[in-house]
Amino acid sequence: MGAQVLVHYSTGEGEARAVVAEISKAGGRAGAVSADFSAPDGAHKLAKQVRAIVGDRLDVLVANAGISKSATIEETTVEDFDRLFAVNVRAPFFLVQQLLPILGKGSSIVLVSSLAANAAVGTLAAYAATKGAIATLVKHFASDLGERGVRVNAVAPGAIATDMSSFTKTDAGRDFTLSIQALKRLGQPDDVGDVVAFLASNEARWINGDTVRVDGGSKL
Repeated sequence: MGAQVLVHYSTGEGEARAVVAEISKAGGRAGAVSADFSAPDGAHKLAKQVRAIVGDRLDVLVANAGISKSATIEETTVEDFDRLFAVNVRAPFFLVQQLLPILGKGSSIVLVSSLAANAAVGTLAAYAATKGAIATLVKHFASDLGERGVRVNAVAPGAIATDMSSFTKTDAGRDFTLSIQALKRLGQPDDVGDVVAFLASNEARWINGDTVRVDGGSKL
């Protein structure tokens, strides 16, 4: 039997439903769940929905919801800063906390950091700080949850051709991205997704507390 997949969304209901439909069409089991991670109780509400659906066992948690904000230090507002940390750091922290009762031996958690956590790329100081926090959380989570048999890792993508990296759709953005990468093509969502699937699988059973760079050899 394949996995039962729950797809979380905040504002992109149409996209989430499309993913659910694609999984169902392929013979899988899927559903969509909604929560606003910018709200203080967003992670708690999502965890409650998840537990009501899956019961007493969750095998894989991929916490990949995130937002970005390109702004200089001078331009960054308190509101922007707080929202970045709310969605990118607070939400995954409390999502893990609230789902601990149904995470057990063999469960795998995959978080999402970024190339920006370890290299200065553009005007992303506040965003980069959130992804540095994720890289730190991975180690603490892995250490704390190891006795339960729960593994915790992260992926750190470079520039990937998604809506969040809309600059890659411009000639200047594409040229810049290729200039900092050893592999001269734009990263695609599947390039990251395959690594996430590996980390979540039993094939990665002896990988724990690590952050895997998935960036085409950026900023080497």
